[in-house]
Amino acid sequence: MAAPPQTPTLAPQTPAPLPVESLAIYVLEGQNEIHDIRAPITAMTVVEVRDENGIPIEGADVTFELPRTGPGGAFAGQASSYTGKTNSQGQVSATFQPNALTGRFTIQVTAKFGNRTGHAVIMQTNARRAGVAEPKSGLFKFAWWKVAVLAGIGATVAILVTRGGSGSSPTLIPGTPTFGAP
Repeated sequence: MAAPPQTPTLAPQTPAPLPVESLAIYVLEGQNEIHDIRAPITAMTVVEVRDENGIPIEGADVTFELPRTGPGGAFAGQASSYTGKTNSQGQVSATFQPNALTGRFTIQVTAKFGNRTGHAVIMQTNARRAGVAEPKSGLFKFAWWKVAVLAGIGATVAILVTRGGSGSSPTLIPGTPTFGAP
């Protein structure tokens, strides 16, 4: 007689640990930065990753993500994201080139270390900086303050010429001026 087929016994499997939001990301450089889109200067963001006890984490993978469309920029190779590892102080930086589109944008930052994660958002703006003169053309190229200065000089010259024609002229006395009672 044949033995009944045996059902194989499976070893109990332990589920993979779920990610725990226990890493804190501190933005050290780049929060609320304004990039002058007319200047071809790269921008840098720096973050620090710490555990739930406030201790910096070395070797955490940190991903920086720029928007794919609209205001933002690009990392090396025109990439919209960059991943780096934190150093012994728990810090990592990412450098990107802002694009020419004006407006606010966010950089999404995600840190992973083992089964722990953390998230942060860095707010930035691409703009034409205030205080930097825009090139002007046509009628508005000429500054109106120049007209005011020239008119003032003209009025002063006209007054002096008019006074000079009446026969009175200022008298100059050589020497050092003294102030007070004689």
